[in-house]
Amino acid sequence: MGWLAAGATMLVIGALAGLAGAAQAAPAMTVDEMIAKHVAARGGDAALKAIKTLTITGKLRPPGFDADLAYDEVIARPGSARINITLQGLTVIQSYDGASGWQVQPFNGRKDPETLSTDDVKSLQEEADFEDPLIDHAAKGAVVTYLGLEDVDGAPTHALHVTLKNGDSQTWYLDPDLWLAVRVTTHTIQRGVETVNITDYGDYEQVAGVWFAFEQSSGQQGQSARQLLTYDKVVVNGPIDPNVFARPAVKPAAAH
Repeated sequence: MGWLAAGATMLVIGALAGLAGAAQAAPAMTVDEMIAKHVAARGGDAALKAIKTLTITGKLRPPGFDADLAYDEVIARPGSARINITLQGLTVIQSYDGASGWQVQPFNGRKDPETLSTDDVKSLQEEADFEDPLIDHAAKGAVVTYLGLEDVDGAPTHALHVTLKNGDSQTWYLDPDLWLAVRVTTHTIQRGVETVNITDYGDYEQVAGVWFAFEQSSGQQGQSARQLLTYDKVVVNGPIDPNVFARPAVKPAAAH
């Protein structure tokens, strides 16, 4: 991602001074121009819009775990998403069909589907956005403002603040050379309490002409514990049964 190496303090300071001078001399870009660079970096508008379905398989390691969980995700236009996380034969499911969400939490002893609250479903709504909220933000009811250059792990990034239609807000940190996201900070309200989550992106790989981050490390702001999500495979426009997003009917209890 073009990060500056640690050490050689005087050389780094000199390089940063040179970069600052170049930035001042260069004409300022508008938010739309920055987003256009981001769209091109992802693979271009045509390649992004050509994606109708995504099937993702990988591994998830939650904070404090010493083993990986199987991770499967399917996304379909115009706005459906389902995530399965499996450990020892039990599968946690969270799904959104474009109108409502549901989940199954077998590790809590709940094997029947339960309705997700409006707050809880927001992350799935955001997950179902193929292009990310920066792209076509006005049509999605989002507002984007530029916050300037901000440091991420010792490197400058362009920080773009996004106020989403669902009430959440995000700050996207874009590499100034590659124009891909290196970090996203999300502010969300869950049952009246604000939560701030930080996700770092890396190991970008190209699939069907579009770049995806195959490694995502995330955690709550102020906490050292992180979970690691690693993609093994991303399939674009593979077949998906639309019924996979629908809440299954609960079987009636057997009569005794």
